[in-house]
Amino acid sequence: MQHTSHTQVIFADSAEEAREKYLALGIKPDNDPNAQLDVVKCTDDEDFDIESPFNLIGEISVGIDVMNIIRQDYPRAYCVYYIENH
Repeated sequence: MQHTSHTQVIFADSAEEAREKYLALGIKPDNDPNAQLDVVKCTDDEDFDIESPFNLIGEISVGIDVMNIIRQDYPRAYCVYYIENH
């Protein structure tokens, strides 16, 4: 079974920059040493709605608190998280 972990909103000018910033935070997967790191630009999701209090971005559902962070600079916002196997 797969699950997501350690989601962060990262502001960057590219997916590679977002990945580098996330990894620089020293965040590691919980249990899966081969976890996949997903980097999803919020505005690239076709159903993303900046006005909505909730959105599905990549494999995660974000709520009001996360949307408030994304709104700070939504054109540069990426959701970065691990997908781990249990």
